[in-house]
Amino acid sequence: MENCDHKDDCKCKKSPIFWGGFFLGGIIGAVVIFLLGTKEGKKVAGEIVDKAEEYEEELEKKVARLEKHGEEMVAEAEKIKEKVIKDAEKGKKVVSEQLINQLDGTLSKIEGLQKKGVALTEEVHRRYFKKNGKSLSS
Repeated sequence: MENCDHKDDCKCKKSPIFWGGFFLGGIIGAVVIFLLGTKEGKKVAGEIVDKAEEYEEELEKKVARLEKHGEEMVAEAEKIKEKVIKDAEKGKKVVSEQLINQLDGTLSKIEGLQKKGVALTEEVHRRYFKKNGKSLSS
C-alpha cells in the first residue's frame, strides 16, 4: 500500500469504516451459520420464531380490543353530539323566548317614556308658550 503510485485519493488504503463493516459482516455470518447450521442453533431459531408468533398474537388481540374500544368511543361521541345539538336547539328556544320577553318589556318601558315625554311636552307648551295670556295650542 505504501508503494502505491496514487496520491491522496488512493483507494488502496483501507479506511476504519471498511474494517468495521468487515468485522460486523463476520459476526452476522457467524450468527447465521450457528442458527442455520447447528442443532442448537436451529433450536434457538425455533424458540425465537415461537416467541415472535406469541408476541404477534398478543399484539393482534390488543389491536382488536383497541379497535373495538375505539368504535365504542365513536358511538358514544355520536350520542353526546346528538344530545348537545338537541340541548342547543332547546336552549335557543329558551333564550329566544327570554329575549322576546325582555324586548317586549323594554319596548313597553320605551312606550311609557314616550307617553310621559309627550305629556310633559304638552304641559311645557301650555305653560310657557302663550301669547297674550292665551295658550298657543288649541
